[in-house]
Amino acid sequence: MALSRLSLLALTLAVIVSACESEFDPTAPKGSTPYVMCILNAKDSAQYVRVQRSYISHENAYNFSSNSDSLYYTQDEIEVFLTQFDTLDGSMMDEPIRLYPSYEISKDTGAFAVEGHYLFKTTEPIYSEFDYELSINFPKEDKKISSRITPLGTWNFQHAFNTEVRKTRYSWYRPERIDYFLPLTPNNHQQITRFLYTEMSSNDTVDKYIEYFHDYDAYAEGGEGLEGGLDFLGDDFLLRFIQKEVELDPDKRRIVQGIDFMIQIADSNLITYQMAGDPAGTYMYSPEFSNIRNGGVGLFASRYKFTIFGKALKPEELDSISLSDLTRELNFADSKGEFHGGGIE
Repeated sequence: MALSRLSLLALTLAVIVSACESEFDPTAPKGSTPYVMCILNAKDSAQYVRVQRSYISHENAYNFSSNSDSLYYTQDEIEVFLTQFDTLDGSMMDEPIRLYPSYEISKDTGAFAVEGHYLFKTTEPIYSEFDYELSINFPKEDKKISSRITPLGTWNFQHAFNTEVRKTRYSWYRPERIDYFLPLTPNNHQQITRFLYTEMSSNDTVDKYIEYFHDYDAYAEGGEGLEGGLDFLGDDFLLRFIQKEVELDPDKRRIVQGIDFMIQIADSNLITYQMAGDPAGTYMYSPEFSNIRNGGVGLFASRYKFTIFGKALKPEELDSISLSDLTRELNFADSKGEFHGGGIE
């Protein structure tokens, strides 16, 4: 007992002496904590990671938010990797995938600084057969933060163009098998229509898609609505959507691959994160959820776009896209493989 009292007295004296030398503020923004956001989606053509600084401070947070230097790491301070691991024995499958800075997605307007905003990007395909570890290295600090998940789904972006067997009728299509912990009823999830096409130029061939996110119960009446083809949101809607979203370039030819009617689902990490931060929820406060280890905070999770119906277009539908006044200049092939617009001979 005497020893405990002596230790407590010594600790108290040490704190008093330290306080005499300099002011002690437990909330002072000494250094920063990396904040990470990454949501893998195997059905998408690219994956992105956002890494920024976060602070604990007694000052108003907006004093930091308007200063880009306080939010973004310089590119020589940080390295971002995705590593694949075998789900059976835990062995690393290949060399880590390095993600590189990308400025292609601009930041939304708001209080936080726009200048200096960038993401890390990779176009390497995601495979559900593997676990994925996200690691962020800070070489100058000899620091590494990480997180590991198993992504949702069984098909990926490459499957949609190389292996998918689409049907002209909904009742003929057999969707993938997926082990998901919630019902896959379309009305309970975000609904998406994805138009897939291959784009060819004189020196490259690229698989591309455009997406429409529905804001109504498109499938409330069952399968018949899925077979609407070009008129899935009214007369000529798809044609007008293609005209709006596909870039006009007379030096490119395009081939329609099909239309995928999809629903977007989330893993347990993302659902927990959304529930914990929901201001309309039942929480008395905003609980913190983070699955980033070793000195970082944030979220590493997975979404998946589950294909309810992969639609193969009928000859008359292909001809409509190729010959319509709305989309003719985009140079899509008709049902016979012939092109009717653009500048390539």
